[in-house]
Amino acid sequence: MPSYNYTKKEPGEAPGKGGPAAHLTAPARLLAVLIVSIFSAELVVMIVLFLLKDLLHPLTVVLIDAPLLVLILSPALYFFLFKPLLSIVEERREAELAVLRERNKLRRYLEVAGVIVIVLDKQGRVELINRKGCEVLGFREEEILGKDWFLNFIPERLKAEVQLVFSMLVSGGADSDEAESYYENPVLTRGGFERTILWHNSVLKEGGRVIGLLSSGEDITERKLTEKALKESEARYRLVHNTAFDGIIIANAGDRIIDCNDGAARIFGYSRGEFIGIPVTTIIPEKYKELHRRGLKRFLETGESKVQGQIAEYEGIKKTGEIFPLELALNNFTLGGVIHFTAMIRDITERKKAERERELMQARLSQSQKMEAIGRFAGGIAHDFNNILTAIRGNAELAIEEIGKDDPLYSRLDGIITSVLLASKLTRQLLLFSRGQPFELVPLDMNKIISDLLLMISRLIGEEITISADLAPQVWTIEADEGNIEQVIMNLAVNAKDAMPEGGKLTIKTENIVLDEKSAESIPDARAGEAVRLTVADTGVGMSKELVSRIFEPFFTTKEAGKGTGFGLAVVYSTVKQHNGWITVESEPGLGTTFRIYFPVMMKKREAGAAHKDERSAPGKGEKILLVEDDPKVLDFTRMALSRHGYNVAAAGNAAEALEVFEKEKEDIQMVLCDMVLSDQSGLHLVDQLLEKKPDMAVVFTSGFLEASQRLLLNGKGYRYLQKPYSMLSLLKTVGDCFARGRD
Repeated sequence: MPSYNYTKKEPGEAPGKGGPAAHLTAPARLLAVLIVSIFSAELVVMIVLFLLKDLLHPLTVVLIDAPLLVLILSPALYFFLFKPLLSIVEERREAELAVLRERNKLRRYLEVAGVIVIVLDKQGRVELINRKGCEVLGFREEEILGKDWFLNFIPERLKAEVQLVFSMLVSGGADSDEAESYYENPVLTRGGFERTILWHNSVLKEGGRVIGLLSSGEDITERKLTEKALKESEARYRLVHNTAFDGIIIANAGDRIIDCNDGAARIFGYSRGEFIGIPVTTIIPEKYKELHRRGLKRFLETGESKVQGQIAEYEGIKKTGEIFPLELALNNFTLGGVIHFTAMIRDITERKKAERERELMQARLSQSQKMEAIGRFAGGIAHDFNNILTAIRGNAELAIEEIGKDDPLYSRLDGIITSVLLASKLTRQLLLFSRGQPFELVPLDMNKIISDLLLMISRLIGEEITISADLAPQVWTIEADEGNIEQVIMNLAVNAKDAMPEGGKLTIKTENIVLDEKSAESIPDARAGEAVRLTVADTGVGMSKELVSRIFEPFFTTKEAGKGTGFGLAVVYSTVKQHNGWITVESEPGLGTTFRIYFPVMMKKREAGAAHKDERSAPGKGEKILLVEDDPKVLDFTRMALSRHGYNVAAAGNAAEALEVFEKEKEDIQMVLCDMVLSDQSGLHLVDQLLEKKPDMAVVFTSGFLEASQRLLLNGKGYRYLQKPYSMLSLLKTVGDCFARGRD
C-alpha cells in the first residue's frame, strides 16, 4: 500500500544535518569558547602587566588593564565566537529559503495540476486543496480548509458509503488495499449540483503512523454524460435497427453479410442467424449479379459508385426463390480502416401492386369517360333525330285522320309510321351507349328483342364470328325494361367478341323452363317457378375458376390496360338482379364460356308477345296549353294535333317567346307543354320562371333524350314526361291524363 513518511524540519536546521542533538550542543560549545577566550585573554594581560610592572605606574597599570584585555579578546571572540555564529545564522537562512522554494514549487505544481488534489486528516477534515479542487467545488480555499469533507461535500445518500471507504484506508486494515487505488463518487458544488470525480487515494504516514489521506481526483462528469449519451444512442440505434420495418443490412468488402436486423431477414424469408454470413449475391437475382460484382470491384479500386447515395428500385430473391421488387438505399462507411457497406431495403411488392391497380383504375376511368362522352354524343344525336321522327310520324298520323282506310295513300302513310317506329328503335339502341334511358318495367317478348338486335350485333362483332339464334317459339312474356335487356344482350355479345379474337361462334338461345324446388337449390340465387332462360355462349378462350369467381366485380377485367373498363359484366349482373333474375357462368380455358340468365315470367300473363291496348283519351274541352318547342315541324304537328282534339294552344318557338305569350295570356293558361332543350335556355329553367308567376299549372316535358338524373328530377317535382318520337295517341293520352288528375 503506497504511503508517504513525513519528517518536519526546524527552520534553523541546515540541509543534510539534522536531529535534536545538533540543536542542543551548539549553545554549550559557544559558551565554552567564550569562557576559554576570556580566561586566555585575561591570562595574557596579566602576564604582560606583570612583566611591565616595574616600568609602569600602578595607576597606569590599572588604566590599561581593561583596554588591553579587550584588545587581546576581540580577535579571539571574532574568530572563535562571532564568525562561527554568523556561519550558523547564514546556514539557517539558506535552509529556510530552500524550504520556502520547495514549498512554492510544490504549490505551483498543485495550482497548475489538471486534477483535484486534497489532503484529509484522520478525522476527514480538509488540510490542503488545490486551485482545481476549488474551481470544481465552487468555493474559495479558505472556505474549504478545516471543513469536514464528508459532511459538506458528499451527497447525503452516499455519505455512509464514502466514509466507510475512508475509514478502511486510514485504519490500515486488511481491506485498505482493496479500498485504495481508484474510487468513483460524486461531490456537491456550491450550487448544489453533483460532479462525478474519479479518485486515486494514497495514505499519508509519519514515522510509520497514519496521519491522513492524499487524494487526487479527475472530474469525469462530462465523460460520464458522454458515455451515458453514447449508451443511450447505441440503445436507440439498436432499438431502431432491430425494430425497423425496413431491412437494414451491413456487408463487408468481401461481399458477405455481417449484420442485419430482423426486418431484413424477414423480407428475404430467413431467420437472422441464417441470414448473417451468407454472400450478398445469394439475395440478388441472376440478372443483376454480374452488374453487382463489377460495381463492387470498381468501387473498391476507384471509390466510384453509380448507386450509392441514391434510392433506386431493384429486385431481390427470397429464400424460396421468389423474386420481388424492392427499394434500395446503399452507402458505405469505414470502421477500423476497413470499408463496410450499409443497405436500407424496403419491400415494395404491395406498393407496386397498388400502383398497377391505380394505373388500371386510371385506364378504366379514362375508358369510362370516353364511353360517357360517346354516350353524350349519342344522346345529342338521338335528341335531334327523335325531333325529326316526331314530326314525320305526327304529320303522317294527321294525314291518316284526314283520309279513310280505303284511300290508296293510307297504306303508304301507315308504312311511314311503321318506318318511324323502326327508326325510333334504332335510336333507342344507339342510346345503349348513354345513360339516358329511363328504367320502366313493361311486358316484353324476349324473342322480339333479340331479333331486333341481331343486325346490330352482327355488325358489332364482325364477319369472323358467326351468330346462331335458337329462339324457342311462343316464349313466355317477362316484365322488364326493354333498354336494359337490350344492354344485357349487347354487353354479353361484346364480351364474347373479345373472347374470340381469331373468330368463332356466338350462340343466343331462349327457352321456357320450369324449376322445381330441387332444381332451384342447385342454381345459385334461383327460385322455383316459371322462367324464361336466355343463354349466350361463345367458343372463345374461356376462363379459369379463379377468374370466373371475379368476373362480375366492378372494374375487374381480363383484358389488358386500355382495352376494357371492367363495367360490362358488372352491369349485366346488376341489371339481372334489378329484374329479380339470376345468372350462372360456365367456362374452362380453351372451351369457351356460357352465360345463362333466368327472368321470372309475369304473374298475370304467359302469352307470347305483349298486348297493347289502343286507348284513346277523351277530347279536350278548350283547355289553354302553352306549347314551347324549338323545332318548327314538331311545333306545327303538336299544335295541330292538340287543336284538332279540343285544346286551345298558344305556341312559342323559344323561351323568350314563351314568356311574352305567357304575360299576355297567363290567366287562361292551364298547362305548359315544353321541350327539355330549347335554343335560348333550359326548359326546366323556363318552367320554374312560369310557375313562380302561376304555380297551379300542369307541366309536361318532352325530349328526344333524357339523362337519368333529369328523369329523377322530373319525378321529384311531379312533372309528366313524354318521350320523343311520340305518337298523336300518346300525346293526347298524356295531356288528357294530366288534366284529369292534375299535377302528380
